[in-house]
Amino acid sequence: MAKKPPKQLALLDEDLCTGCEACVSVCPVDCIDTKPGHNHQAVMQTCSIDLVRCIGCTLCAQVCPWDCITMVPSDQMLRETKFAREFVEA
Repeated sequence: MAKKPPKQLALLDEDLCTGCEACVSVCPVDCIDTKPGHNHQAVMQTCSIDLVRCIGCTLCAQVCPWDCITMVPSDQMLRETKFAREFVEA
């Protein structure tokens, strides 16, 4: 059985993310990790949110100093194939 998503999910704009890790430290379910940045892999990292583990608590969006994280209604996110696939595979 697939996990039922929360009412909202955290959507991270990786183009704006500086990899400061402010969101990583406040996530109560440890669903945010860092990964090498797509523009400067050796120099700059970005954060990545595991939507299947996200509980929609909004803490990450509240602490992000760069406003890279937006809380989006789950049904809106799941209409996009790339996000819906994550829940089907979970």
